[in-house]
Amino acid sequence: MLQTSDAIRALSASLVRPDLIVFPVRHHSPGCAWQLQALLTRVRPAAVLVEGPAGFTPMIPLLVHAEARMPLALYTYAVRKAQGETPEKRRAAYYPFCDHSPELVALRAAAALGVPARFIDLDFAAQSLLDDASASEEALSLLDERHFRRSQALAALARQLGCRDHEELWEHLFEAPAMGRELEAHVTDMAAYCQLARAEYSNEMLAADGTLPREAEMAWHIQKALSDRRDGDGPVLAVVGGFHAVALPALLSRPVQRPDIACGAIIEASSALIRYSFDRLDRLNGYVAGMSSPAWHQRLWELSQKPAKPSRAGAPQLRQELALSFLFDIATELRERFRLALPLPALMAAFEQLLRLAELRGRPAPVREDLLDAVTSCFVKGDADGDGALVLGVARRMLSGQSMGKVPPGGSTPPLVRDFEYRARRQRLKIDDAQPRRAVLDLYRRAEHRLTSRLFHGLVLLGVPLATRMAGPDFVNGIGLDRLQEHWEYAHSAATEAALVEASVFGTTLALAVANRFDARLERFETGQLSRDAETAASLLTQACVLGLHDHLSRVAGLLGQVMAADASFASLASAASTLGLLRESREPLEAEGLRELPQLLQAAFERAIFLGRELRGGDSPEVVEGLARLRELLHSEAGRALDASLFWEMVAGLQANHEAALTRGAAAGLLYSAGRLSDEALGEILAGHLQGLIAPQDAVAFLRGLLQTAREAAWQQRSLLQVLDATLQGWDETTFVANLPELRLAFADMTPKETDRIAEAAARLHGREDLGRLVRHDLSAEQVQTHLQASRLLHETLAADGLEGWVKP
Repeated sequence: MLQTSDAIRALSASLVRPDLIVFPVRHHSPGCAWQLQALLTRVRPAAVLVEGPAGFTPMIPLLVHAEARMPLALYTYAVRKAQGETPEKRRAAYYPFCDHSPELVALRAAAALGVPARFIDLDFAAQSLLDDASASEEALSLLDERHFRRSQALAALARQLGCRDHEELWEHLFEAPAMGRELEAHVTDMAAYCQLARAEYSNEMLAADGTLPREAEMAWHIQKALSDRRDGDGPVLAVVGGFHAVALPALLSRPVQRPDIACGAIIEASSALIRYSFDRLDRLNGYVAGMSSPAWHQRLWELSQKPAKPSRAGAPQLRQELALSFLFDIATELRERFRLALPLPALMAAFEQLLRLAELRGRPAPVREDLLDAVTSCFVKGDADGDGALVLGVARRMLSGQSMGKVPPGGSTPPLVRDFEYRARRQRLKIDDAQPRRAVLDLYRRAEHRLTSRLFHGLVLLGVPLATRMAGPDFVNGIGLDRLQEHWEYAHSAATEAALVEASVFGTTLALAVANRFDARLERFETGQLSRDAETAASLLTQACVLGLHDHLSRVAGLLGQVMAADASFASLASAASTLGLLRESREPLEAEGLRELPQLLQAAFERAIFLGRELRGGDSPEVVEGLARLRELLHSEAGRALDASLFWEMVAGLQANHEAALTRGAAAGLLYSAGRLSDEALGEILAGHLQGLIAPQDAVAFLRGLLQTAREAAWQQRSLLQVLDATLQGWDETTFVANLPELRLAFADMTPKETDRIAEAAARLHGREDLGRLVRHDLSAEQVQTHLQASRLLHETLAADGLEGWVKP
């Protein structure tokens, strides 16, 4: 028990009055929930008031429904309209519940007793206008305990009591002794604990983060409930976070003015009851109001709710039983899944140690930290960073849990969420827990797998975090098309349902929402908000197929035809032609056989790209080089057989001979060489002209870079290339070499390690050696290298001044 002053005892007494009980809690605390439950067995309140946005009150019947399975969360969001140069802002938040949340215990008791219950905090729309400092696009917690987390006084108290952090301090002071102490002692210690943290904050700080307006709103609701209370009724019960509870008695000592917060700037706001999961409740996973290890607390709560409830004297034995059950579960998981031998004596030793640790630390019963320390000591036999990480990872995962809640029938679940759940289960996806899973989809042979792929891609379009594509063909960007299967990783979470709630503005079913979201992209394309070019239009056509929106294909194809006629960019038309060729080759997995316009669109894109390529002017452009490479790949594909390749090669020859940009000339030369349209001798002459002629060094390097981008094999097959390059580099002084080094690196950057080795061997043979020798010296520091270089420069300068440059061996 904390030592308390007369002021704290007076504060504690003001929290528990005949007409009003302000019950201070830590959110999701089993100890607070157990004390509150014990109070409600002795007191029938006139009304139950709970911290939380007042707009959540209509959701209470769903929360206390007999078929509701925790954890659940109330998800809410609000959008503030753009003002001047300030863009539109979106704020979102969760209010999670589990069986041992004191707030839910109070609401369930109110339902059982037939007394009114309601939430009494500011609505989230109003809260989102108060605290711009913490504004974030990420969904926050409405039960944020940052004031406790940042308290220096509580950190000092933790150190004094030998606790590692605020979390262990809380377990030590409140959870371990909860079932063995009287209500008065619990409330007094809560008052001292919370007042200790609150004393560090000034009114200005609390006003700035929205705390004071929220407390004024809660006090106003409490005063209203007191005024509605009839003589002979029980007390009004207000269940609020301890940080607010210690401030409410002073506020209630005088009439409270309800905060007037204008919410006219909010253009959209909504709330829904969604499923939540234990891993999201865990403080160790980033939940700012969470208790560590929710599965541990859930099992403790379930044990305490058995028909034969423990007496205060038997409470320590309950925690010992809990700890032993987790030791067995952790040992079983390590044995069965990881083949880690754990004999029974190791388990017995761990149990004995956690009991002794709790006793040594002055606790009436073990807490989770005692369990983890015992597991570390008795289950880890090898390296702490190897076996230790494995064992602790398993232990923490078991203590956290993966359970997911269930919204009761008739809940406020939006139709889009229900449609997603139906479709996901139809595709045999596991969405009843938060366990990460893999899905391997055979797009070419399994129609059902194509449906799953469209489901995943549709969710990505809607911004719903469920699945991530890890490997496989990317038809929109033309990557990995040699692969037949898509590999996805997926995991359902509260964020999945929250995003679906917000995506409901696009439609009531997944198919409708995806179609409407895609229509919005098309509208942005038509109005110029997206790049209105052939490349983007062709990507949209492929994306429509990937999403299964085949009824949109004619519209997108029509747009593509219009845009191609007006697009004057060679790179864009070349990319569009490449994309259309890939789409034609991928008709089967994308089910695009019905797109009759495809051959004509491909022909038109190719011919317009050739027309624009003949007229290319200007400086170096990597996009032009990429476009040339795309057209070559197109002509080598099945889809390109119907195209006139002679048009392409005629254009390439013209670019090699006449284009102003060295990068483009080099790329064209590489294309001609790779196709056998340029002999070794001719390429050698062109190389010598660029690398040893009168053109600027940077142009020479740009030519080399373009050549290697389209004919990388020339780097080791063309001996003349290395000879000319070697001679050119020897002719450069250090300043010229350093100036062109970045471009030289880029020229060889795309080479694989094996190709780089082949080039190195060819370069060594030029100088009569088998290899280039030791290229990396680990026995020299960077400072030593710089010192040696400086000495070499000084020697060169001295010899040159005396006319003795020839003494230095090149």
